[in-house]
Amino acid sequence: MSTAIFEQQRPRLFALAFRLLGSYADAEDAVQDVWLRWSKTDITSLNDPTGWLVRVCSNLCLDVLKSARRRRENYVGQWLPEPWVNPFSRENEDRLIDQDHLSQAYLVMLEALTPQERIALVLHDVFDWDHAAIADVLGNQPNNARQILFRARRKMSGVTTSDDELDALAADETPDISMEALSHSNANSMRGKRLTRDDLAGFVEALQSGRADRIAALLAPGVTLQGDGGGKASVNINVLFGADHVARFFEGVWRKNFVNADMHIHESDAESWVLFSVDGVVHTAITISRSDDGIERVFVHRNPDKLAVFN
Repeated sequence: MSTAIFEQQRPRLFALAFRLLGSYADAEDAVQDVWLRWSKTDITSLNDPTGWLVRVCSNLCLDVLKSARRRRENYVGQWLPEPWVNPFSRENEDRLIDQDHLSQAYLVMLEALTPQERIALVLHDVFDWDHAAIADVLGNQPNNARQILFRARRKMSGVTTSDDELDALAADETPDISMEALSHSNANSMRGKRLTRDDLAGFVEALQSGRADRIAALLAPGVTLQGDGGGKASVNINVLFGADHVARFFEGVWRKNFVNADMHIHESDAESWVLFSVDGVVHTAITISRSDDGIERVFVHRNPDKLAVFN
């Protein structure tokens, strides 16, 4: 009975851990640790077994996050979360809960948060947990959890505010800065619109042209490009800013790396990726997020370890 309950919830726990950690290996380790604790627990004493599993998984991920930041300081170049490719069968996808929150843009934005802020935001937005339940995970009071969640939302919305101002705002109950109002602020940037094959068609055609002007026409003026090679493949070391820089980057790398590569689009419930391969092995994966002004964020994966999910 206990094994059946855990296996039913495994996809949910894995997706939770992946959102928090951005790594398949770390997420799998966290879920395995949850299983070890679950197998030693008398589940008849639990009022809410699912809540218990989510709470334990969150706490384990909180510990991992604290050490992960130190590990990433030694990472070569920029670190990006691994691309999400559902490792479970199609019939289990409904248990992964809101796959909009598994897009590369959302996961990268989570990196700007502290471990506690990340836990609070994911539990609230994805699992719809209230402040009291989140406080139980974080080991504080509901009002503290509310403040942490407020700070997380401000950061995710791109609002620059000092720590003292954030604390004051979080304690204020006035409608104009309410949690409900802020939760809808910049929602498209936080979650991102799932891009389909048709959405990517224009971008792919511009890339294939190898012309900077055609690529730039699709980009928002403030577009950014982040690349992850992990020291194992060439990619831009620093973030590129602006349509001109990003367009010229693609114009240059197209001639060097992509013109003779096979290309296809991989679609998932989280987002779609443009994949480039040679002899059947994917060496580059690109995904984008878009606003009304055009493509606003571009993510380029070239670390072969992180591309294994496509091969």
